[in-house]
Amino acid sequence: MKKRFISMLLVASCFGVANAQLVVDTDGKVAIGTEDYSNLHSQFSVNGSGETGVAVHVNTQESTGLKIKRTGMAGPGCGIYVENDPAGFESYGVYGRSCRTSSSSAYASYGVAGIASGSNNGYNFGVAGFLNEIYGAGVFGTSSSSLGGFSMNGAYAGFFHGDVYTTGSIISSTLLTPSDYRLKKEIKSVSNSCLDNVLGMNVVEYKYKQREFEAVGDTAANKAKRAKWYDEESSVLQNKHYGFIAQELQEIYPDLVVEGEDGYLGVNYIEIIPLLVRSIQELNAKIEQYENGSSPIKKVASRSAEATDLDAVVNTLYQNEPNPFTVSTVIRCDVADEVVKADLYIYTMNGEQIAEYTVAERGETSITIDGGSLNAGMYLYALVADGKVIDTKRMILTK
Repeated sequence: MKKRFISMLLVASCFGVANAQLVVDTDGKVAIGTEDYSNLHSQFSVNGSGETGVAVHVNTQESTGLKIKRTGMAGPGCGIYVENDPAGFESYGVYGRSCRTSSSSAYASYGVAGIASGSNNGYNFGVAGFLNEIYGAGVFGTSSSSLGGFSMNGAYAGFFHGDVYTTGSIISSTLLTPSDYRLKKEIKSVSNSCLDNVLGMNVVEYKYKQREFEAVGDTAANKAKRAKWYDEESSVLQNKHYGFIAQELQEIYPDLVVEGEDGYLGVNYIEIIPLLVRSIQELNAKIEQYENGSSPIKKVASRSAEATDLDAVVNTLYQNEPNPFTVSTVIRCDVADEVVKADLYIYTMNGEQIAEYTVAERGETSITIDGGSLNAGMYLYALVADGKVIDTKRMILTK
């Protein structure tokens, strides 16, 4: 009883409860600063009768509910030490909850906030978590309303259940994405042409705009003191960046574009890497096909040695305009008067002939290509005069 009484006095002095009565009921419960002592709920309560299931309950309008100042101690120690050993239930060493009665408040609400300063050589940590078991995480975070129900088969410094958003850089020696086949279903090789799609991607350079944190229902007064997303001198704003426009990429690979909680579109750049590898494989196959003489274009070119020798200066193939195109494009060419037969061939990047146009006129003429019957992608077109390939060029169709 003596120790309990001394502890009670110390806590009372921390809260500055002036002229408050102190009562100990028959069950040993202690209360300070309340007029109703007939029905105490907590073992110790200040300015109230306490709360059922709460050992120590403090009700105060002061800016700080509880302050413990530990000074002059040599060696390690802590201001508050909590041991919690419940039987059969979830256990929290420290549980912090900050709940405002009005959601329109312009001020932040933190369940747990930590501020560190004064140590040398970077040994300042606002919040630290340590793992003292084989499995688990030093720091755990979830976007779910429930904290429990997660079993980890490993030891992690941090584990986050839900999306993680950062306005700065993520620095890591290695970035791993779970890719074990046991975690996947409906697995099949990418059979469609990635090369055409990759070539249709519009690579841009850009700089980020400054953004402000926005809240639903913000007042004009709140907007005036909004925090900025980025430091004005940060590399995020100052440096030039390279990438894709999400809306454009969405037309080619919609699964690689995701709409965030804020309504803005994001790009999954990691999964573009396998598509690039697939494109390189397709391009390599085309090179091998050409070198082995099995490409339709090379077959036409090989027959040109047996054809009539024409004036290469007169017979000319020009780049199509516009390029890229969406609806139609015009291919201009010059054909010598001596040419008996002239044709314009359209090929896919796989070397498959998909169209043939007869060039009937001589001199400067043109052929209009309608893109409505073609899929978006890159194509080859070649002018062949009397069996001789005059030239081959590329054109890009976008939709």
